[in-house]
Amino acid sequence: MKLSLLTAATVFCAALATSASAIPITDVVNPTDTSITAGSTPSPCPNGFTCTSGKLSFIQDITDNGFTLGSLITSAAIAIHLLDADGGSEGYTYTIGAAQTFSSVNVPGGGGATDTVPLSAASIADLMADGKITISVASTSGTFEFADSTLTAQVTPAAAGIPEPSLTSLIALAFATMIFVLRRRSGAR
Repeated sequence: MKLSLLTAATVFCAALATSASAIPITDVVNPTDTSITAGSTPSPCPNGFTCTSGKLSFIQDITDNGFTLGSLITSAAIAIHLLDADGGSEGYTYTIGAAQTFSSVNVPGGGGATDTVPLSAASIADLMADGKITISVASTSGTFEFADSTLTAQVTPAAAGIPEPSLTSLIALAFATMIFVLRRRSGAR
């Protein structure tokens, strides 16, 4: 019984020592401002982007900013900054991964608008799979400019593996076991 408690206490202490807290990891996509007009191909189409009729698509990638496969993403949000290109009324839609959309109307003039959209559980799962998620920004009416996008994820890093026990720990465990066995034998007589 005492040995079982000793083993449980050792495992608990090791778990406490190796537990990690969530850290923010951010990825920024900031190309040259690109005009997006309903029914037209975005111009200019930045390198690494996909431009189709009224839509601009790109990949947010947190693997080059510290994310490793096997890490847990507890929450994430994307902030997309748009600018009014023609002073008119705009309508736009974001598609985040394969399962989430966000729609709005009217990009304000001046500094534009930044929409911050929390990622759904499905989008977080998509991001956790490989550290990347596809984002599409589409015009449903009018013209606006895509200025930039920032993805911020709260990440609990994957455990680096179970550390090998140190020689001191093994010796201490051997002595504790020997004391337990000796006490048990002396009490049984």
